[in-house]
Amino acid sequence: ITITVYSKVTGIQLDQNEIYMQVGDTFQIHGIIEPEDANNQTILYQSSNTEIATIQEKGIITAKQIGETNLLAISQENPSIQAQCKLFVVRTMDDSEIHFDSSLTVNSLEISGIDVNNNTVADIQQKITTNLAIEIVNYKNEILQDTDAVGTGSKIRVKEDGKILRQYQIILYGDANGDGKITSVDLLVLQRHILEIEPMDAIFRKATNINKNGKKPTSVDLLLIQRHILGLQIIQQGG
Repeated sequence: ITITVYSKVTGIQLDQNEIYMQVGDTFQIHGIIEPEDANNQTILYQSSNTEIATIQEKGIITAKQIGETNLLAISQENPSIQAQCKLFVVRTMDDSEIHFDSSLTVNSLEISGIDVNNNTVADIQQKITTNLAIEIVNYKNEILQDTDAVGTGSKIRVKEDGKILRQYQIILYGDANGDGKITSVDLLVLQRHILEIEPMDAIFRKATNINKNGKKPTSVDLLLIQRHILGLQIIQQGG
């Protein structure tokens, strides 16, 4: 007798909690089904106000006019299981209004390539040229001061008259807890995630995918972080 056990969807995680876009821009959010071995991995996306923005299959968002809307990720298997994030559509900000140093890798609204030994707010601000206001917050949305370290999940907010025009999210590969360092603490956080004791949010899963292959972090990534800590193989931050 063969007994087949079907894994059911228990939750959904989105890789963004809030997004700032300009009119006419497109951006993609990624939803992840929990558990990862659930049989039905299909996610349906919806916008609560399609006049502000629409969202299509695979989470591709198109910003249509200034305003706010909620974006929903819904399990096809069980529509009662959902996740959501807030979308703010703001005035069009031209790319020429901000310039990042070539040492940084800017991929849409994500920034990597930060030197883990020179990653204070003051260090990062020196690599940004703009006439607009810059505010940097950590993954808890707490404002960071000049001497504070910038880590995974931190956000660079570009503001005008107190309003956020654009928000970039930072990835520091190997930093699993957002403190801007790569230490044995990160090994513990990643290990607990792999063992399914304490799952990490999406941005931290991305930061601990050291091979940058888009897959979930594994014991291989754990080894690579350990080698970085021991000075045997430094983690490359760009890309």
